[in-house]
Amino acid sequence: MIALHNGQCGLCSHFGEEHANAEKLIQIHSTMKAPEDFLDSCGHPKLMSLHLKVSAGSGCDGFHPVARA
Repeated sequence: MIALHNGQCGLCSHFGEEHANAEKLIQIHSTMKAPEDFLDSCGHPKLMSLHLKVSAGSGCDGFHPVARA
C-alpha cells in the first residue's frame, strides 16, 4: 500500500470518474492509501479520448480534489 497525498491521481475526482461510487475508490479516498499496482481510468476532459489508465500514485496539473464527506 502507498500513502496518497493531494495532487496524486488516487485523490483526484477524475480518477475512476465513471464509477466514482465504487467501494474500492471510496476506500482509497477515505484511507488515503492504495495498492501500488492499482490502476484506473482518468476522466479528465482533456484526456478522456486517450482512455488513459493511471496508478493512484500518478499525478498531473489537472488535479481536482475529490469531495470528501
